[in-house]
Amino acid sequence: MKILLVIDGSPYSQMTVSMLKALKLPRATHVTVMTVVPNHSFLGGLRFDRFKDKSSERSARQERQQEQATNLVETTIRELSTAKLEMEVLVRWGNPAEVILKVAKESGASLIVMGSKGLTDSKQFFLGSVVQKVMRYTSTSILLVKKETASINRVLLATDGSGNSEIAARFLLNLPLPRSQVVLATAVQSYIEAFIKTPTLNLQANQETIAQLQAGEEEEALKIISKIEQLFSRGHYKTLSLVMRGGAAESILGAAKEYNPDLITLGARGLTGIGSFLLGSVAERVAAHAECSVLICRAPVTDIPRTR
Repeated sequence: MKILLVIDGSPYSQMTVSMLKALKLPRATHVTVMTVVPNHSFLGGLRFDRFKDKSSERSARQERQQEQATNLVETTIRELSTAKLEMEVLVRWGNPAEVILKVAKESGASLIVMGSKGLTDSKQFFLGSVVQKVMRYTSTSILLVKKETASINRVLLATDGSGNSEIAARFLLNLPLPRSQVVLATAVQSYIEAFIKTPTLNLQANQETIAQLQAGEEEEALKIISKIEQLFSRGHYKTLSLVMRGGAAESILGAAKEYNPDLITLGARGLTGIGSFLLGSVAERVAAHAECSVLICRAPVTDIPRTR
């Protein structure tokens, strides 16, 4: 498995180290620890240093920035050394989001790991600006770290029977999460959506149809949960199953509040996702509002060694 760990020296990026240790990844895992020195351009391609520094001053400043960035990634490598993973360091210059997306694609990373906020992000925002861009446009699974995590004892897996939610389940199954409880959650809401989207539908006249829809959807939810339950029981996980009624994002966040998982895992898009949308609204809302770390799975996982 190839992991791209992105750090910037912020408190949230420091939390990514504890998360990687908590995952207890196998030694075959390759981790690239990368930091990006921001080099933003303005209208017309203008850059700040064009007006700020003389050539000699600019060169000295860039050397200092390079040295600081190198020290940052090497310090992280030392902090992760006890995990005995294959590691390398990478310092890049440029627009952070663009660089992260490019490196993740070129390196064939299976997972991007980032803190949910960076050094320059306001406390008023749920997610950092760089994180939001990477989360929306990457084709790679991404783990957004929101708090210090010593161990992963409980995972909330949101599933709706879609291909992306199956990818999320298999991602978890291939990660070494010893003694973790997996809370399997699905939300049923189709008949509610039908009324929202069809305001002319008469509630009284269609009560029987609505009851049939509700019963059919709940039956389907139980089938979905049962299928995922079997997968995890074969991996010797303890499972708890929830069938909730209401909006998907609200249901997932409500379950997270009640069961307090260390990690929420879900697919990038659900059954109602439109192919042209790069990230489903449910995944985006959960990532923004969850109090714990969030793993959004996008690509099939074929290179994670099985440990069970």
